[in-house]
Amino acid sequence: MKKSELKPKPKSEPKKSGNIFDVFVKSMFGRVLVFADFLANYADPKFVAQIDLRKIKPAPTHYVGKDGSERIVDLVFQCPLKNGRGDLMAVIIFEHQSGSLKKIPRKLHKYISGIWDAEAKEGKKVLSAPYFLVLRTGKKPHRGRYPMMADSLPKDANGNPVGRVPEIEYDVVDLPAWEFGKLIGGPVLRLALGILKKMTEDGGDDFGDALLPLLEIVDEEDQIELTQKSLDFITKVFAAHNRRLDAAALGKALKPVFRDKEKFMIKTIFEEKYDEGVAEGEARGEAKAEAKALTEKAETILTFLRARFKKVSKSVEQKIRDAKDKVVLDSWAVHAATCRSLDEFSKYLS
Repeated sequence: MKKSELKPKPKSEPKKSGNIFDVFVKSMFGRVLVFADFLANYADPKFVAQIDLRKIKPAPTHYVGKDGSERIVDLVFQCPLKNGRGDLMAVIIFEHQSGSLKKIPRKLHKYISGIWDAEAKEGKKVLSAPYFLVLRTGKKPHRGRYPMMADSLPKDANGNPVGRVPEIEYDVVDLPAWEFGKLIGGPVLRLALGILKKMTEDGGDDFGDALLPLLEIVDEEDQIELTQKSLDFITKVFAAHNRRLDAAALGKALKPVFRDKEKFMIKTIFEEKYDEGVAEGEARGEAKAEAKALTEKAETILTFLRARFKKVSKSVEQKIRDAKDKVVLDSWAVHAATCRSLDEFSKYLS
């Protein structure tokens, strides 16, 4: 994708984009196999050697509290030790665009307290050993040593901390320090890391390279689901920066993966969203599940159009929302992804 095809992005990153990244990381790394793959390839080998990666499982959510005010991805997994004498509690903390990591030491203390308090209340005699791994994204690698708790203490005349505080060790996967072509792990892990790297360092330019691991995913349903998650994330990041996703660039990015079937795959992805909406509605016992799914599908098309063209006219918006035919919306969804301008799309509706 050429930079000339995109509208200039603002110098400062919109605050709302942080949550977009958090949601994407949690949805990708929350998978047990991806979490295990991440530990196997990026965690301290000494810790990995002690645990049975085949038996790891998500930890109870109350171990890390329910306070949603902190913008962190609280992915916590119980990792049984190979010797059968307890667990290692592995925690991924995600820091998007953080330049200093200053808050990390205090977060670790909070996590340890929460985990051990919960285990003590459950009557566990052997508490879990914690292992903290920070996944950091950003435009540039972190410089200098990693922050410590002692940095927050008052200093004496020589600049040394006054008082003592227990330090908690942690490892950092500093994504900007990795070369894109040298990212390791399975296809889903490399897909997630590659997209994160492209969307933070290059502002999304040439994101097609990050989608190539999709070629290695044999199961078609998994491939469609992961493509959907990836494009949804990329679209939202572009929108957060007041940029539009160029149709030609989108087709170019998908073509190596779907081999001239990119238009069909875009249509399939929109259909998946419709079917998911129906299933969720039926599960909640809603009589008008299909109508709700049509509404969600219409909103998805509008979101996609806004991401590409920034502004959608009231007449187009109303016509899409008034549509009650799934086949019609399917057709509009494909055209929304492939049209060259909003005027072209508007003429298609009439």
